[in-house]
Amino acid sequence: MQGDINSVVDFINSVLEQSDLDLRASIEPLGEAVRVQLRGGDRAVLLGHNAELLDALEHLGNRMLAHVTGEEHHVVFDSGSYRAQREKELQLMAEKAAERVRMTRKPFTFDPMSPGERRIIHLALAEDTSVRSESQGSGDHRKVTIHPAK
Repeated sequence: MQGDINSVVDFINSVLEQSDLDLRASIEPLGEAVRVQLRGGDRAVLLGHNAELLDALEHLGNRMLAHVTGEEHHVVFDSGSYRAQREKELQLMAEKAAERVRMTRKPFTFDPMSPGERRIIHLALAEDTSVRSESQGSGDHRKVTIHPAK
């Protein structure tokens, strides 16, 4: 699969060059897995608007990898430690929302999130028996709502 990932990184770099963005993708080995790391002067563009461009490149890269290998894979694309920082931020947001719901006894709904971000919220509250979380909506408008436990 290493050769296939190299071709994905080459493709992503070609897209970045044609878009005239100062960004470069490279492979970062993580034991058995790999991560595609993006660096460069246009990192703010990459991570703006909740990292939509980073997510789009990750989706494009994974679709290409699936096409090349004939199998579904999930290679994480990151820049710096954005993904880890965002996960911590989402966990904190989940805790604060749960605290608010416990105090007010009223549901709290987050703005729409990606499936991965919704999963982080659900996992952050999975052990908390005072609240429950559920996803609602469809497509890009899917949200997480925190409810008081019944």
